[in-house]
Amino acid sequence: MFRTITFIVITAAFLISCADDPNGPYHPRNGDDNRPDTTDTTGGDDTTDPGPVDTTVCFTRDVLPILVSNCTMAECHDADRPEEEINLTSYTSIMNGRKTIVKAGNPSDSKLYESLVDGDSEERMPPPPRSLTQAQIDVIARWIREGARNRDCSADSVACDTTNVLYTSQVAPIITLHCTGCHGGNAPEAGIDLTQRSTVETYARNGMLVGTISHSSGFINMPPSGPRVNDCTIGTIKAWISQGLR
Repeated sequence: MFRTITFIVITAAFLISCADDPNGPYHPRNGDDNRPDTTDTTGGDDTTDPGPVDTTVCFTRDVLPILVSNCTMAECHDADRPEEEINLTSYTSIMNGRKTIVKAGNPSDSKLYESLVDGDSEERMPPPPRSLTQAQIDVIARWIREGARNRDCSADSVACDTTNVLYTSQVAPIITLHCTGCHGGNAPEAGIDLTQRSTVETYARNGMLVGTISHSSGFINMPPSGPRVNDCTIGTIKAWISQGLR
């Protein structure tokens, strides 16, 4: 009898300690799993339940500019003469091209993602030293894992604030996202290195920055492949210039 009581007491104490242990087994109540998404984005197995889906990735805002800036230079994956018949200039060409390069929901089984993280530098795309940053790779992995949807943010009700535009907080991120994939690194296109603020200011003052991104007559369209940047982006650059390049 005494042994039975002792066993019950010890068992109860063990169960209580497990329930209070943050490192113990996780047992969601009523299917409510609020754990963060810890799905591997480094090429591991993505077939396990990733937890809550993050739906903040927007194809037009977050994914397409990375691909256009870094992968669609002339005779790479542009629309005119796409290398390996892979055209990365639009959602339709990416998802419905001759070759299947995206498997929605599974980055590790998608050629697009695999090429970004390939351990062989000769197979990695873009090739070093133009390889994407880890942050850019993570964005593309999340987009694929969330279903590789053609989410367009242009209709989102977000105000375009151009009242006090500063280079560091507003202009530099635009240049990095849309331009420095070509105009950066060890061998920037046309010798124009837009990772340098002084260079950006030079082209802002002579009108070429606004003219090229606006696809205005008499200017070379930038980016040369893919869609024009949105009106808010152009308005932000114009405001920065008119406000004195602060």
